[in-house]
Amino acid sequence: MKKVFVFSLCLLVAGFLGTSGAANLLVNPGFEDPITFDGPPFVGSWEGFYGGGASASNSTVMPYTGSKSLELSIFTTPNTFAGAFQDVQGLVSGTEYNFSGWQATLSNPLSLGVEIRIEWRNSVSNTEVSRTPNLTPIPVTAFSLFNLTAVVPAGADTARLVYAIQSFSTSPLGNGTVYVDDVSFAVTTAPPSVPEPSTMLLLGSGLVGLVGYGRKRLKK
Repeated sequence: MKKVFVFSLCLLVAGFLGTSGAANLLVNPGFEDPITFDGPPFVGSWEGFYGGGASASNSTVMPYTGSKSLELSIFTTPNTFAGAFQDVQGLVSGTEYNFSGWQATLSNPLSLGVEIRIEWRNSVSNTEVSRTPNLTPIPVTAFSLFNLTAVVPAGADTARLVYAIQSFSTSPLGNGTVYVDDVSFAVTTAPPSVPEPSTMLLLGSGLVGLVGYGRKRLKK
């Protein structure tokens, strides 16, 4: 019975103090809905972009989960690009966020470069404050996870999350297709919530009750 008492006590504390994982702030993270090409605003959807000899689209060829993924391709063309981005507003400077997702390719060889970055923006002035250095992972046949963690700089309240491929760094041509799926943008550390006085009183009462119950059971 002592074990039951201790277990019940732990459950009560966890119920009041436990926290859930940080929420994904991106809309359509699995690319199940069509990406757009209609210009601003860029909040609430993925905006695709591409240059000559390249394409960006939803695809059913190689999803990580669900039925679709983002497909980015370059067709034997140098100095071109393709990608998709989404804006997330309402951020607070000094807060750390993680941009992550899954990528893969069936192209062998893959003659293109990947560029993943966060462009920090100010929604009032509609200007870019700064951007992270490009993360340049190399996709392989099996889906692999990419991660980019950064802190919102002063003056920024919006993150523009960009996944792109390019053939500026390939020679003599760029060629290949990359699939992206299950992308996330979430705060990395959330401050613990402080219970209100009434909640603390309820917690204290529960603890006292459990302690009293445990003592009675142990005396028997």
